[in-house]
Amino acid sequence: MYVSVRDFTVVWVGYEDLVKGLKDLGLDRYEMYVNKTLTQDTYEDMGHIVKLGFNLRDARERKEFLEFSKNTGIKPCTILLENDFSSGNLEEELDYIKKATQLADEIGVEVIRINSHMQIMEEKPIEEYAEHFVKIMKSLLRETRSSSVAYAVENHGYVSNDERFLDHAFKEVNDERVGLTLDTGNFYWYGYPLSKVHELIEKYAKLVKHTHLKNLKYPEARREMQRRPGEDFPQVAVPLYEGDIDLKRVVQVLRKAGYSGDLTIEDESLGKYGREERKTVLKKDVEFIKKLISET
Repeated sequence: MYVSVRDFTVVWVGYEDLVKGLKDLGLDRYEMYVNKTLTQDTYEDMGHIVKLGFNLRDARERKEFLEFSKNTGIKPCTILLENDFSSGNLEEELDYIKKATQLADEIGVEVIRINSHMQIMEEKPIEEYAEHFVKIMKSLLRETRSSSVAYAVENHGYVSNDERFLDHAFKEVNDERVGLTLDTGNFYWYGYPLSKVHELIEKYAKLVKHTHLKNLKYPEARREMQRRPGEDFPQVAVPLYEGDIDLKRVVQVLRKAGYSGDLTIEDESLGKYGREERKTVLKKDVEFIKKLISET
């Protein structure tokens, strides 16, 4: 396993560019966001907009990107997409993923992080979302059968954090190319008690193809309570080394399951800090995760 970080995070905390940021953090791998036009003009997350920078639309731009990666020694571990299977234009969403799949094949990225449904209708049972996801993924796998790129759906939001959704989806898709982007904080964000969070991480460990590491901290009396999704967030977001989730245990579980990929930092507490302090916290996150890897 190795430490990685989101490109958004590197730029957002105040580094002049991705290369300088990664070098200062002592990293050479990152998660790369790509939008529907296969460019990285700007990206918005947690209410913040940052300008990123790679254009990957054609053969010339992709060749330049590969040269950039070779010259700088930094390489994406994953491509992050912001697709939404609850969109009214599903054809556009699938075209986005298929274009990104071709891109990943050409630039040597083995995993694409995808979303399931980012909008929810309360009257619609979770099983319907799961069936819809299965149908979409089976079609996508057929259309990209010449590719070896894996799709890692994130436990994210109100749909794919639900254990019932994940159980049904993985059972019915049942393909090596479909797995999980394990977000260590999102199950806790969703409201599962802390012990259940660790149980779910162990349950799905063999399906993990990519990770987002984050941590939350609740008062002790509320850690084992079932809470509402998003309750007290982002106030409960904390640096990776301060939260309730035992990340050392998470690393041990992943290693035991045979996972050898990225541990990608997505610290959502950074917005609590000033510009220079964010860099300090992020550096401590990096050293913390490196230490966990070396100790397990």
